[in-house]
Amino acid sequence: MKKILTRLGSWLLALTLVFLAACTAIQVQSDLTLNEDGTGERILRFLTAKDDHQDGHGSAYYYLKIHGEDLENFLSEHYQEKVPGSEDWLKITVDDTDPVWEKTELTFAFASFEEYQQRFAALAYDEEQAAGWIDPTLVEGEDKIVTYTENTAALQAVYKSLQLDLMENPDVFDENSTKDDTALNDGSADLQSLKDYGLEIMKPEFGEAMTITLGANEPTPVPNEDGVFTYEAKYSGEALPFDPNREAMKVLEYTFDDSLANTGSAETSDLVMGAGSTKDTPDYVEGIDGKAIQFDGQSYLASPNASYKYDELTLSFYFKMDQYTETDTGANMILVPAGLGALGAGVIDIEFLQTEDRSDTTFLAKMNSNDWMTQDNLFVDDFVLDAHLDEWHHYAVVYDNEYDEFGNIEDSAVYIYIDGKLAARQRLTVAAGLPYGLGIFDDGEFGDPNGGFNVGGYFEADIVKRGVTGALDNLVIYDGALTEEQISERLYQVEVESPWDPDATTEPTEAPTVAPTETPTEAPTTPSATAAPEEPARENNQVGIIVAIVAGVIIIAAAAIYVIRKKKS
Repeated sequence: MKKILTRLGSWLLALTLVFLAACTAIQVQSDLTLNEDGTGERILRFLTAKDDHQDGHGSAYYYLKIHGEDLENFLSEHYQEKVPGSEDWLKITVDDTDPVWEKTELTFAFASFEEYQQRFAALAYDEEQAAGWIDPTLVEGEDKIVTYTENTAALQAVYKSLQLDLMENPDVFDENSTKDDTALNDGSADLQSLKDYGLEIMKPEFGEAMTITLGANEPTPVPNEDGVFTYEAKYSGEALPFDPNREAMKVLEYTFDDSLANTGSAETSDLVMGAGSTKDTPDYVEGIDGKAIQFDGQSYLASPNASYKYDELTLSFYFKMDQYTETDTGANMILVPAGLGALGAGVIDIEFLQTEDRSDTTFLAKMNSNDWMTQDNLFVDDFVLDAHLDEWHHYAVVYDNEYDEFGNIEDSAVYIYIDGKLAARQRLTVAAGLPYGLGIFDDGEFGDPNGGFNVGGYFEADIVKRGVTGALDNLVIYDGALTEEQISERLYQVEVESPWDPDATTEPTEAPTVAPTETPTEAPTTPSATAAPEEPARENNQVGIIVAIVAGVIIIAAAAIYVIRKKKS
């Protein structure tokens, strides 16, 4: 969405710069269509005045040295150079037949909402001009009420990308242009000042600035309120457009190379030592790839207090268990929701488990249904960890969905890979169709919050529970489901010394070593948690900065108009 809006804005900005000195700014108008099957079309329309609609001195049109078909060909070639491949999806037309306006349109179709975002953003090809880009959003609420939001800053980013190229090209732009043999620039405006003015969202007296058609709904004009287009309607399709082939994005990555920092794309997700841990600082040891973090069964890590939910999910890590730790449930937790987050629908546990029914230690991926007491559980029966103590192994868990043409989930499944080999898979039943969560925000109502998710155990009733004893390296979370090939290429990059062979016998040769049991406590009726250091709130100053800039531009423009009119008089 962000990219799409940016592209629209680029064209608008470009035309604006070309006609920068005009008394009547170029009027920007846009139409967006979102169909029920996820396809759609976006049109950016620029109207350049041939006769000024303010004081009779129309000039925007005359700063351009080419018009009609010549301008159309120039713009097409320009975007082919600046946005390679755009010739396959971007259509440009320039109509110079109207006596009042020259109309330029940029049109592109898209097969999915994400393709719409990508194509729009590509039009903002200048990185410096696109630095202030604001993403348009499409959000579905209750009862299929959809809200579309687009900040006009997106149009600015697209326009500014094209502006300098056009105005600095003497074959296209004439700073000293004339109309009826009269100079339009009396020398009071230099090239830079011309670049600062000339574009505005279409005024109501000229037409609708933005029109949106969603599904079977009628085309609806959307007002520009304080620089934002906001459209809300009930969507007539089965679901929001969704691309099942979207590229998975790495959101969390912890290499544990003497640091608990997240190097993925998600912000403010560094880990800290969990409350109640016996150690105040992490222990780092030699890992499979650089350093790793060493767990002692009585210390663990906590994420920031936030929700971590994904439409699809891939989780990956290397782990070397030193010894199995006997716990109240038999679980040794690698990743577990913190506090009351464990009760949330769709949250997952990743653990090694030994129970009365399973005397061997096995790997388990668990996911809550809407009823937190009912889960989908996938065990790796063929992998007995007791036979692989003190060995590095790579584990990957993938939660994947299948979608219909409208983006509805038709089927859900979980896959487990060990050392790059498929070890187990299972369709989800009770938890099918739910978002996948590492943890859900806990506000501390029933105890102090302690992160969205914990790594290596968790804290409850004044004790660290179900902790692991061993070394963990390269914990990675993808927002999206990776394929087996992608797991090998992106995650299982360092081959372990003794790769697991699913065809080999994995029975333990001797009884497993057992670490000391947790201090017994009464099981609480409701899980609780205690506090990890809270992350300071971050102020968002972008809105204030934008307002200040807009105010400054208005003041400068008013002063410029006053000086020009005074000179004319």
